[in-house]
Amino acid sequence: MIDKHTEKILVFSLEEYDERVARLRREMAERELDALLVFTAENSFYLCGYQSIGYSSFQCLIVPKQGNLTLLVREMELGCANYSSTVDDIVLYSDDQQSAIVLLDVLQSRGFTRGRIGLEDESPFLTARDFNRISATIGSAAVPVSGLVEKLRAVKSPKEIEFFRESARVTEAGIAEGLAAVKAGATENDVAAAMFHGCMTRGGEYMSSQPIITAGKKSGVAHTTFHRYVLREGDVALLELGGCYNRYTAALMRTGVVGKPSAEARRMYDTCVDALAACIDAIKPGIPAEVPHLACQAIIDKAGYTDNFRKRAGYSVGVSFPPDWGEGHIVSLSAGDKTLLEPGMVFHIPPALREYGSHGVGVSETVLVTRDGCEVLTNYTRRMGG
Repeated sequence: MIDKHTEKILVFSLEEYDERVARLRREMAERELDALLVFTAENSFYLCGYQSIGYSSFQCLIVPKQGNLTLLVREMELGCANYSSTVDDIVLYSDDQQSAIVLLDVLQSRGFTRGRIGLEDESPFLTARDFNRISATIGSAAVPVSGLVEKLRAVKSPKEIEFFRESARVTEAGIAEGLAAVKAGATENDVAAAMFHGCMTRGGEYMSSQPIITAGKKSGVAHTTFHRYVLREGDVALLELGGCYNRYTAALMRTGVVGKPSAEARRMYDTCVDALAACIDAIKPGIPAEVPHLACQAIIDKAGYTDNFRKRAGYSVGVSFPPDWGEGHIVSLSAGDKTLLEPGMVFHIPPALREYGSHGVGVSETVLVTRDGCEVLTNYTRRMGG
């Protein structure tokens, strides 16, 4: 048995967790919710600190409009729940039980089914079957709602920004070792191993997305990664990495090269560097999130690469679990996003250009919106090859 009185190791202070829950309850009151069922791992971590590598198993943090929080997790996760979270009321389900049925029993035993219950209906690991079963059983009391906690997560606290700074140092160490490994005869896997080594020896933890290293002709294909390709003279190698610190990720993208790149690869890379600078220069509080994107896009359009850039310029980053370090569903530096930027928001900005079947290049930074503009949190040369 695990002693529930064992000392907890919390990432944030109790006061910061309490303040977050209080802000969430104000949001709940505006929607007349008596309780909120939080299924998203990042949101549970944000509100109470709970974290586990078993986050993909069904879990639910019950936030009533007043009183103590309740955390429902798989029986195997009791240790993590005691160790990492602020919650004392921990309910378990075993592998031979239907987790959604156990949740319903908990809600009924605590009287929550007599009020309006908000359900996060966009949680990645909440299956349609479980959501339908829960909402059907609760009936008219169920209120599908997502984004309440995400709204709070958009602006980072001083402690969160501190974690981003630490993450940036972890990422820089990984990028430095990765670029040093970009040599003729090395494999993409060699480069990936160097990136892992740099991150972990600098104090990183398991990442929310694995290192991306794609070289040669394959670098012209977005969202490919290491697959034993042997680097050759003239190859460019696109590296993207997010070293993690206390579940926060400051990501970097850089481009390595074996020998001398082609003139076109060089021109494309220089365009990315200029587009990144224009995007960063445009960031300041009070402007719509699309404005920095449009500044980035204008540089790319002027260089004639419009067809090579069909994506947003950047996206919010924050607390994250695999498979992704981004939280672009909260705020994106993208055409049409009218969200006003605020001090404390953090973004990863990764302009990249690819020519299918030939090459791909890119460069990025993670930046913090400040009171008078923005601060680049990552610190690594933008020179091709490092």
